[in-house]
Amino acid sequence: MEDIPAYDPGRPTAELASDLGLDRIIELAANECPSPPFPEVQAAVAAALATINRYPLSNADYLVESLADLYDIAPDRFWVGPGSTSILTSIALSTSGPGTSVVFGNPSFVVYRMASLLAGAEPLAIPLDGAWRLDPEGMAAAVRPDTAVVYYCNPNNPTGTHSSEADIRRLVELVPDSVTIVFDEAYAEYVDAADYSSAIPLTNDHDNVIVSRTFSKVYGLAGMRVGYAIGDPATIRALRRPQAPYATGTLAQVAAIEALKHQDLVARRVESNAAGRTFLAQQLRQLDQSVIDSQTNFVLWEPSEDPALLAAELLQSGVMMRPMGPWIRVTVGTEDDNARAIEMISQVL
Repeated sequence: MEDIPAYDPGRPTAELASDLGLDRIIELAANECPSPPFPEVQAAVAAALATINRYPLSNADYLVESLADLYDIAPDRFWVGPGSTSILTSIALSTSGPGTSVVFGNPSFVVYRMASLLAGAEPLAIPLDGAWRLDPEGMAAAVRPDTAVVYYCNPNNPTGTHSSEADIRRLVELVPDSVTIVFDEAYAEYVDAADYSSAIPLTNDHDNVIVSRTFSKVYGLAGMRVGYAIGDPATIRALRRPQAPYATGTLAQVAAIEALKHQDLVARRVESNAAGRTFLAQQLRQLDQSVIDSQTNFVLWEPSEDPALLAAELLQSGVMMRPMGPWIRVTVGTEDDNARAIEMISQVL
């Protein structure tokens, strides 16, 4: 267990603000939605509070029905869990173990390595290509006879880059059918690239392909912990076995069901995010900073100064970003928060 890296969420921001003598900290470190849940979602959750003395629906039946209606996909192809990270971990536990390996990009979402080690499998981290994108050929070539899972984050966290439809189809063609391929599409709603396509259609013809998504990002339900996966019904039934019963709480299910009803509001958030993402990238480049083009709700940039020291100074000024090796990742916030972030970056530089 000591070899398994623990996820570090950082200190509570209220505690940090108090220690630093600040009224508040602008939180741009965790890729959260800067807007609260839709008012209709808040009302639905409040109305459901009186029912939480009962266990939630273990299979999230009503949420599954809502998802099936939205996607026009049969309900038995959905799996709901307490956040997509739980689903990603369950897949590792159900498919791999000692004597097996798991393939993923590097850098990519840290949970892939954590889940692999938790299952007792060997993590195989494959470098990104020269454009900071996942390398489908390189990842397929890394698959060994003992490989159980390939995790493919599209768009990728933390780089924000995306793979085209041709890329994901090539990966599926190159990887043996005996290997479970998980397309993590946590940021898919934010993508506006013309060559992007979800891998969901591939689940119809490939029973080893799973797509995971989350309500933590554009739907603004990170505190509720609810996500879902789509795939072949028999594969879904097998992969979900490690998940505990009643895993997704009642309020999370209610919130997600209501949130799905407001796709017009989702579209507005996507539009606002795109504008904020463009603003941050343009302003950082005007400050002579190196920025990777993003298709997500964050921007990864390589500062001209030491990233850890720069992030620490920004925190002292009340702006929280995440240093990641030679980069800093900044989440798209509100219009005011984005402007404040750029102002402070400029001052600290």
